[in-house]
Amino acid sequence: MSISLNTDQYHLMTKLNISTSRMSNYADRSVDDIIEAEAESGNTLAKDYGRKLFGSVDELIETFQLADPSNKYNVINQMSAEQREKVLELLDPEDMVMGLNFFTQEKLERMLAKVSSGEAANVALEAFSLSQILAMMPEGDMEAFFMSSDIPKEQLSIQLRNLDPEMLIQLAESISGEAADQSDASKLIAQISALPDKQFKETLASLDPEIQQNIVFNMASDNKEILYHFSTQSYTDMVSQLQKPDMVKSMIALDGESLQRMTKQLPEDLFC
Repeated sequence: MSISLNTDQYHLMTKLNISTSRMSNYADRSVDDIIEAEAESGNTLAKDYGRKLFGSVDELIETFQLADPSNKYNVINQMSAEQREKVLELLDPEDMVMGLNFFTQEKLERMLAKVSSGEAANVALEAFSLSQILAMMPEGDMEAFFMSSDIPKEQLSIQLRNLDPEMLIQLAESISGEAADQSDASKLIAQISALPDKQFKETLASLDPEIQQNIVFNMASDNKEILYHFSTQSYTDMVSQLQKPDMVKSMIALDGESLQRMTKQLPEDLFC
């Protein structure tokens, strides 16, 4: 099997100690051919370098410029589907993300919609700030967050301390139907927190969206996994607003396994 790669000729000339004019005699010759010809001509450096080249991963990468995307493609191009599948496990995330550029944006959206909400949240965080994400979060998803049984009441009660006093007063008065004591915020928080779980969560779920965003912002700033309670689809919709290159770039935040599954869906003829 012959693979055409863009090699670092200057590096090779240095290692073999041959001139530019001599190197020109080897136009269109492979690295193997050059090393063999030089060794036969009595170049002892060529003999030593031949052994070193194929015995050192670092030397192979540098000489054959395997960090060059086009060279990587040429190598993968010669592999069978089974071989490529095994190689995918060894690729860096950056390499697999590069392959996502071959998908249409619609296909990327469909694949992203199938990952976990945690992965989707990480992708969104790669593209947007936390405040931008919460501002784009659908109101229905925000209400569902506050009603979720996965978010303990105690965890939400702590966030009441971050609300403006006026908002606490309004909440307390809406609950009791009576004028609230405006002098003691701790009493107001205790009054609100004393509500039964369902009523407490319904109260927070009905808050102004900006206040809800502020509460979730504070929670997520302490622990970003709070964002994993929102839906994958919401994050997919956000990221889909980006131009395709920016969308692909944000997908570096996906887990390696997800990137492998996506890359395996590239059409066979892409490698032919």
